[in-house]
Amino acid sequence: MNTLPLTRRERIIGGLIGLLVGDACGVPVEFSSRSERDSAPVFGMRGWGTHHQPAGTWSDDGAMALAHVDAFLKHGWDPHAHLDAFCQWYQNGRYSAHGHAFDIGVTTRLALRRFSNGRPLCDIGGARERDNGNGSLMRMLPVACYWAQEDAATIIARAAEASALTHAHPRSCLACAYYALVISRLLRGGSYAQSMAWANDHIVHAAHMRSAELTHFAPLLDGSVIHLSRNRVCSSGYVMSTLTAALWCCHHYGTDYRTCVLAAVNLGGDTDTIAAIVGSIAGVHLGLSAIDRNWVSQIPKSSAVFDQAEQFAYHCTASAAGVAP
Repeated sequence: MNTLPLTRRERIIGGLIGLLVGDACGVPVEFSSRSERDSAPVFGMRGWGTHHQPAGTWSDDGAMALAHVDAFLKHGWDPHAHLDAFCQWYQNGRYSAHGHAFDIGVTTRLALRRFSNGRPLCDIGGARERDNGNGSLMRMLPVACYWAQEDAATIIARAAEASALTHAHPRSCLACAYYALVISRLLRGGSYAQSMAWANDHIVHAAHMRSAELTHFAPLLDGSVIHLSRNRVCSSGYVMSTLTAALWCCHHYGTDYRTCVLAAVNLGGDTDTIAAIVGSIAGVHLGLSAIDRNWVSQIPKSSAVFDQAEQFAYHCTASAAGVAP
């Protein structure tokens, strides 16, 4: 058994593949209720169902994460380039599993339409209370990895900026920043508990934190999230519910990738996004080797996906080491 510590490269690749695999596990049962999942639990990767897609198909979560990766590799951090990559997915099916986009949130769709119509960046992302869906959180892993070596203030600012491309309300921006802080600490070998504690310490002192938003982060800040019973874990598409559910799954089941992702899927509700986020966190923590090989083998375009993941991991680690990628 290999007991050597995971490298940052292994964790980044594990996170990206883990996101796609988790997403694909949740796609067939998206929008199903918890009672449905309790009576007919998901035990593995399967196809068809809600969106009538073959097994292994990732949704908007995986596609927009891959769009981020491609834009980072080609342009670094250029918000216009990243938005253009999102539009390439939405309009032309690029970065999708089978050449077409089949799932997109309302807030994301409206933001991409504003961008396509030439609106300025400051006027693209949805900033209303009702715009606090999980559409920016679901694609945040590449953003978190790209700036993981920076100080906490930079990570918070960049994650918020990336969220605001589609979801500009402070709550969504801060939820993405919290997630990015957790990923940053996990990439350094921290435990789930250590990573959440580090995120708590820094998110409270974020310069742009509005005091009114603190109440929405209370279950994370006071640690009560880990003590919730399963029937009190909300698995809706609301950004705070998604973040809370994902961290709850990782805390209770995160030592085993398969068990953790299935726990997320069997919560019901927004199964693809919650499982994608759980898959990304567990993938970073446990590495690629911990992900079920049978599940990985069902991912479409696996050669191209792995090649891109390798390139991105090298880019992030080389940049962190001060080497031109």
